[in-house]
Amino acid sequence: MGRALGSPPTGHLWVRRGATGEQPGRRFAPREWSRDLFPILVVIPIAVVVRLAVLNARSLWFDEIFSITAARLPWSDALRLISRSDPHPPLYYLLLKLWLFLGQDPAVVRGLSVLFGVLAVLPTWALGRALGGHLTPALAVLFLGTSTLAIQASVEARMYALVALIIVTSSWLLWHAVAGRRGWWWAAYAAAMAAGFYAGYLVLLVVPAHVLYVGTNQKRRLSMGPLLISLSVALLVFVPWLSAAAGQLARVPTEGIWRGEVTLTSTLENGLNMLALASFGGYLLGLGGYLVEGGRWSPLQLLVLLPFAVLVGMGKRSRGRGGAGLLLLASWVVPIVLLLAATLASGVYWSRPRLIAIGQPFFALLLAQGISVLALRSRRAAAAVSIGVLALNFLVLGLTTTDPRYNPYDWAGAARYVEAHWRSGDALVFYPHTGRLAFGYYFPLPVETSVTLYPPSWRVPSTRTEWAQSLPPATVLVRGAERAWLILSTPTPPATAEALVERFATTYRQIEVLDFRQVWVLLFEKPPR
Repeated sequence: MGRALGSPPTGHLWVRRGATGEQPGRRFAPREWSRDLFPILVVIPIAVVVRLAVLNARSLWFDEIFSITAARLPWSDALRLISRSDPHPPLYYLLLKLWLFLGQDPAVVRGLSVLFGVLAVLPTWALGRALGGHLTPALAVLFLGTSTLAIQASVEARMYALVALIIVTSSWLLWHAVAGRRGWWWAAYAAAMAAGFYAGYLVLLVVPAHVLYVGTNQKRRLSMGPLLISLSVALLVFVPWLSAAAGQLARVPTEGIWRGEVTLTSTLENGLNMLALASFGGYLLGLGGYLVEGGRWSPLQLLVLLPFAVLVGMGKRSRGRGGAGLLLLASWVVPIVLLLAATLASGVYWSRPRLIAIGQPFFALLLAQGISVLALRSRRAAAAVSIGVLALNFLVLGLTTTDPRYNPYDWAGAARYVEAHWRSGDALVFYPHTGRLAFGYYFPLPVETSVTLYPPSWRVPSTRTEWAQSLPPATVLVRGAERAWLILSTPTPPATAEALVERFATTYRQIEVLDFRQVWVLLFEKPPR
């Protein structure tokens, strides 16, 4: 029987154009699907292996210990702790609580973030297909899977890998919803954004990017109503946590670690470090890294970063299907601009460079699309640039895992040392209070006398010395213990740690001081009678 005129040819599936005139994307024949899926099958094992290789490169630090502590508590207690002590919403902690049934070894705990980091490859590949061709999605997943920034974010027990996964997924859902205007895509988008609001407040920074994407094109503008309805539904789901969120964010400017001297020059340097982190992990030529601030900018830094900026710009110039290029660029650039502007306007350090890990899938896509455009002119040049990007990221990853500056807070080493030299009746004194959780995670011995000291206000310098003087004598503080271990770490208001040490030195003699990378262990002993 003959084929009816206008029916699909054998072996292919056609997709009707949406009402906007934009094609949601082709359905591929099995052979094309196999070719498109091959990069995922190759990259996912690589992404897993690389992350596992550096999973235990550094000791758990306080933020990660806080995650574990909150996840161990009964859920009602955890919510109270999170709302009072942390500037993040609770979804990650709930997921970690469930994950801890697999074990509480550091590698197992961090495995949840590894899972999120690897899963982000899938929606990144899906968005890459929206840009057209086979090279862009293949390069994008390769760049994301081997990105130094993405790797560092997905090997710590924090929510940033989860937030990145949700943001890139919600952007992919938005692209489909706008292109096809199907109700279930909008419902899925609303659900993803609601989950994102509960995963990290940084997701709020993507909302203007999504509005910009929809509102800057006459055809896409027809979807503004469904977009606003979907976002309203997501915010409505978030209402039960809204008062807690307001309290959390209101406390941030009062904490000294978030404040500093903010100038236009320092803000621009911050933006430069953000681009360096996304490009190859920073670190080189005095640029900042994941946990280390950079120095002053130099022309050489600009020279190294210029090719990445050009490639990202070339990636945006390719329109892609349904304006996907604009969606990618807006989703990466808008959060950065908002963080930098908020820092400059308020003097509060909102723009911590490592926070841009949440947008790394978009950077990988833009970079991949830029190289795809380059490949149209010269395949050899495109291949050389791709190899260079991979090599640079692996170089920086290797250097940072062996650099002591990138391994701060060696709580495991500090706890092991004290355990090896512990005597029955010894006392422990922690300053600031955050050290107690981190040290206690690694210290298994029973302790009769343990004292936790909270720092004074960062805003009142005159009280710093008074704070130490207001403490009881050291012998009273540690209940007359013959020896006292003083565990100091950062951040604390300036000079308070020194004042505390001087306070102890009036009645005890200092035996030793050891530095475990921003964790200082001081042993004090009663002088002989």
